[in-house]
Amino acid sequence: QLYPSMLDDYQLLKAIGKGSYGEVWLAKHLRDRRQYVVKKISLQNANQKERKSAEQECKLLSQLKHPNIVGYKDSFEAKGILYIVMAFCEGGDLYSRLKEQRGTALPERQVVEWFVQITMALQYMHERNILHRDLKTQNIFLTRSRIIKVGDLGIARVLDSSNDMAKTLIGTPYYMSPELFSNKPYNHKSDVWALGCCVYEMATLKHAFNARDFNSLSNKILQGRMPDMPMQYSAELVALIRAMLSQDPDKRPSVNRILRDRFIRRNIQMFLDATANRPSTAPAGGGGGNRRSEARREVPQRAREDPPLPAEAAARASDRELRERERERERERERERERERERERERERERQRERERQREQERERNPNRDKERERQREREREQERQREQERQREREREQERQREQERQREQERQREREARIDTAARRRRREQLSVNAQRECGWGRYYCKSGAE
Repeated sequence: QLYPSMLDDYQLLKAIGKGSYGEVWLAKHLRDRRQYVVKKISLQNANQKERKSAEQECKLLSQLKHPNIVGYKDSFEAKGILYIVMAFCEGGDLYSRLKEQRGTALPERQVVEWFVQITMALQYMHERNILHRDLKTQNIFLTRSRIIKVGDLGIARVLDSSNDMAKTLIGTPYYMSPELFSNKPYNHKSDVWALGCCVYEMATLKHAFNARDFNSLSNKILQGRMPDMPMQYSAELVALIRAMLSQDPDKRPSVNRILRDRFIRRNIQMFLDATANRPSTAPAGGGGGNRRSEARREVPQRAREDPPLPAEAAARASDRELRERERERERERERERERERERERERERERQRERERQREQERERNPNRDKERERQREREREQERQREQERQREREREQERQREQERQREQERQREREARIDTAARRRRREQLSVNAQRECGWGRYYCKSGAE
């Protein structure tokens, strides 16, 4: 029976998910006629850790009010089951949406639009010292109008301050940062790594790091570099993804720094315009409001500042100078690597020449060696030909033996047939003689009887 004071307000339509924690149902509110997602978490056999995780998700969801985070409506417990009511995202999860592409890459504008919205949701959480800790495309949802909603905060963690470091190994392996695999403390930059993995997946439709087993995946993430991306995406987007997937957490940009990036700021206005032109998903009579003003509220104020303050401009100029110096150092390192490769090629050519000289000297010291080797090879070939001829003769002898055996068997069968025919003929002659004898004996008795009379 449903809990009368709360669940009677909902009609459970169908189950849309199931996991170790419980079930997820699509439900309709009987008064406002809107659809919601109801997560049912069984607490009857839950341990203290699982209860704490469920309570934490309720607490976090109730505190987070952001256009790009799944909306929280209510939660209550009844007969050992915790019910969490959340907004329903009609567009499904991002993972399924990417699967629908069937290998066809998304346009950069769409990738950046979703990238910005996910980043804004993370910024809202990070400003409140909350780590998501399980950001992945399966936990990112879409509304009917393709607005991003970040959800599934069941393993999120609240830090006491922005400088605290979490230590629990948790998350989905494909999106786990190097510090998680190394069992090192981690912070908001671990979410930035997962964000980079999600954006890479949106751009390429595959995981940034993939392997057959956990150990191989761990080695690839700890030692590998970001795989190449399709050429159709801009260098600015590729550079941002590469920065988010930096092995060193200190080199990864924060979400605030990402939203202040010049490339992202150029695309935010396009996102605002596109959002303003979309149809409202608000219910009838609900007063959809101005979509453009709602969209602008989604964008952090720091990302909309225009023009920058002098101090910020100086800082950005310094950042540009640092980036230029870093690029120059990278170019110099690449030139040095190319010079090293050229030196290695020259060393290989020198080794090849040395081997050639040694062969030449060997030929000069032993002028007849090549002839002797050739004669030896000729003798070996002749021996091989003789062995082959002997094998051929042996095969012919074997075939002749088989034919002789077959002839003998055929002669034996012929003799058996003739013997059977001869036996049958003798039997027929004996039978004929017997019949003739009986006839003669019968006529003789008749003649004898007639004479006596």
